Amino acid sequence: MKLQALKHNQIFDKLRKVVGRTSSAIDPSSMPTRITCAPWSGPKLPIGAKIRIDGKGTWLSVVATLTGTLTTNQTTFNVTFQQTPLGILPTDSPIVIDEVGYHQRKFKSYFVEHIHLFETGSTHGNDLLINSQEPGGGKYNHNAGTTLSDGSAYSNNWGTKFSVMNVPDYNCILERVIVRASSNGTTNEDWRLTLWEKPVNNNAATSSQISLINTYDFISQGNASYVHHFDDNIEYELGSGNAIIPSFRKTGTKQTSSTKHYADITLIFSFLQP
Repeated sequence: MKLQALKHNQIFDKLRKVVGRTSSAIDPSSMPTRITCAPWSGPKLPIGAKIRIDGKGTWLSVVATLTGTLTTNQTTFNVTFQQTPLGILPTDSPIVIDEVGYHQRKFKSYFVEHIHLFETGSTHGNDLLINSQEPGGGKYNHNAGTTLSDGSAYSNNWGTKFSVMNVPDYNCILERVIVRASSNGTTNEDWRLTLWEKPVNNNAATSSQISLINTYDFISQGNASYVHHFDDNIEYELGSGNAIIPSFRKTGTKQTSSTKHYADITLIFSFLQP
């Protein structure tokens, strides 16, 4: 009878997409950041995927987000909890992948875009855009003449002059933005990298409004060897055919023309296979 009950539990676990069970109780007063489970045999789940822990023998449940990738045969993974359970989740509580999220990840494909940024020579606080005549050099020295703002309209030709990518004509999500940056600036020479989305009116000249994707602020450390780092799980849904436009802006109280700024930016996109 015990063997038969065990077999039934295993079948039930597979139907629920159980990836494992907790090896210790989860106490609301001290929420863990690392979970132990049985070796995972399912598809690779990236940072940002959602899992659920159902309290064994209770009606309690809690949802968590992966803060590290879950790969084959892995027995521990890092999470951040989206809420605090109303009571203790006992040891041996099932760890479940959301059914919809499971299939979305299973059929999801990824592609990567790399951007290099270099800036020097400016002494103003306007946004700078990529040099449209030498875009491959990654030089940001075109003065936009203003501080760009979310919802403002700019020329339609920005989609050809300052874009680093045209969004494909299918559902596309900017999953992650990874940034490493450095500068030889001194104290108070702070700066900002901003990513914008802008519709492009094909075979037309009508201007369009930009939308803010995200900003990344860099506080100058006065050390040219210091490397700033961002790893942002953004999950931003992009409009079909739109352009992605980065901009650079000096935000500190001190602005020196000879200061050099460098950044390497990786954009990771996903789409669902048809």
